[in-house]
Amino acid sequence: MYETPQIKLALDKDCLLVDADGTLLDISQRPEYTQASRHLLEVLDQLYYALDGALAIVSGRRIEDLDRLFTPLRLPASGIHGAQIRISPATGIADSGAPDVGAHVRQVVFEIAGRHAGVFVEDKGKALAVHWRTAPDSEAPLYADLAAAIGNDDDLSIMRGHCVFEIKSASTTKGDAVRAFMHARPFSGRRPIFIGDDVTDIAGIAAAKALGGAAYSVGQRLAGADGVFASPAHVRAWLGQSVGVRLEARSA
Repeated sequence: MYETPQIKLALDKDCLLVDADGTLLDISQRPEYTQASRHLLEVLDQLYYALDGALAIVSGRRIEDLDRLFTPLRLPASGIHGAQIRISPATGIADSGAPDVGAHVRQVVFEIAGRHAGVFVEDKGKALAVHWRTAPDSEAPLYADLAAAIGNDDDLSIMRGHCVFEIKSASTTKGDAVRAFMHARPFSGRRPIFIGDDVTDIAGIAAAKALGGAAYSVGQRLAGADGVFASPAHVRAWLGQSVGVRLEARSA
């Protein structure tokens, strides 16, 4: 069992860059089932103002989906593993220029998913998330089929997440998002603290550490992490303590 890292968040000197699913939020059977509790929304709202706006969600979800998930909050955010970014709530969503997954690959991926019972595809345009949470025995054959479908296409990569394979452009990562935030106010000049839960977050961990910051993982020790939170509930509780809001560990 991992112990909550002893992190003192300096509200006037640090900035926080944090993943959503599996980090702030418990993972659901399907992405659309996930909910942010009223308590978590209260904590994020207070954190945003306490950090003078230097709080960002760095996610594999689209920013449009993050806005619905965290409504009524509208936070700085990066979506689709660095392919989208919004530096502040007052600005629009900027596109990195990473291409959408091509029509042929999209068709083949949907066909592959259809051959594996319980597997479904979440189409994000610039990425396809192939979920196999309800079909754990499909992991190895599903990955083999997807890898064969992509073949030697150097412009695409398959990233492993929690019971999901993400097919996306190889040109963007969460590390790119971290660097983009850290070059803009109110993040610039602060120490980045990054928190994520799976291998898609390793690039964000590396970027935060390279910029003189700290990074933490959730549920497992990821390469470069300075410590590990046992679960999203422990992340939520720590965030609440950082702004003096009691957040029950069982809150989703």
